[in-house]
Amino acid sequence: MDFSNLIPVIIISLKGAIFLSLKLLLIIVPLMVFYEFLKQITFFKKGGKVLDYLMGKVGLSSRAAIPLFTGIFLGIAYGAGIIIQEARERSLAKEEIFLIGLFLATCHAVVEDTLIFVIIGGNGCWILGPRIILALTFTFVLSRLFHYSNHRI
Repeated sequence: MDFSNLIPVIIISLKGAIFLSLKLLLIIVPLMVFYEFLKQITFFKKGGKVLDYLMGKVGLSSRAAIPLFTGIFLGIAYGAGIIIQEARERSLAKEEIFLIGLFLATCHAVVEDTLIFVIIGGNGCWILGPRIILALTFTFVLSRLFHYSNHRI
């Protein structure tokens, strides 16, 4: 076997991995700092009362709002640090973490995904609407199944 071509491939791969890691670091660290800043603002602390009603309709508590909205607007990958941190800090139940994951599997990164498809000619309403409806429906149905069956994950 000729391994002479393997070294350049490894070097190129390592450079790409390091570059991607730096880009992610430059995105995630400021997001985490901004998130910690927002947590201290009274307006956002009071917003939980409004969210209690809305989140309760799909079977989630207001504690799940920050990780849920992080994933919705920033995407699962970029918001993962915040989602994990909130899950630990707020002691979210396994069922609630599952429901957040279910919602986000269907409806995540709504801003960037929708804009990408609109730029290439898609209809934003037809792209975003079904995702939101499916995510709400799946989360609502499974939260009710958990509630009525007393099933624990």
